Amino acid sequence: ILLQQLDTREMASSSAQGGYEHEFIDAVRDDLVCQICHLPARDPQQTTCCGKVYCKSCINRLQSNRCPNCRNSLIDRNGNKNYFPDKASDRRIKELKVKCDNHKNGCKWKQELAQLEQHLSKCGYAKVECENNCKQFFLRHNLSNHLQNQCPMREYQCPKCEKKGKYQTITIDHLEVCLEQDITCPNPG
Repeated sequence: ILLQQLDTREMASSSAQGGYEHEFIDAVRDDLVCQICHLPARDPQQTTCCGKVYCKSCINRLQSNRCPNCRNSLIDRNGNKNYFPDKASDRRIKELKVKCDNHKNGCKWKQELAQLEQHLSKCGYAKVECENNCKQFFLRHNLSNHLQNQCPMREYQCPKCEKKGKYQTITIDHLEVCLEQDITCPNPG
């Protein structure tokens, strides 16, 4: 199956900015959701003022150094941060079950968020670009057939003279001038 374009929104979901944009199997508890981006917190940071959780990237991008929830300062008089990495929340978030990002392409995988990155690296339903630089996209499990049988940029050998080149070049340009090509005489007899 040829896929003309990558969905940029799907690609952005793997970004290290903001919370996790994956499809979770169950509802995510409010105490695990970033109060800025409203997604399950990525690298969760807990404030010392009100105990709310924020993504590390979200809290670092705040223009003011005030907690969005209680408006207390996030930096104390000595310049120390009034928030800290929340390892317990991080562990709970990574234990949540998610669908594969490629479930709309047919992948049935459903496991813990902590295992998603490893799965995505080999998921047969991921959109990948042809390795021969023909600028076409395929589901990973269809790529092998394309590379062997359909890609116009695959390596090919002239069946007559055994010259090697790209399939597109050999079949379009070379066969017209191949000296080993059979020629039918136009004259009868």
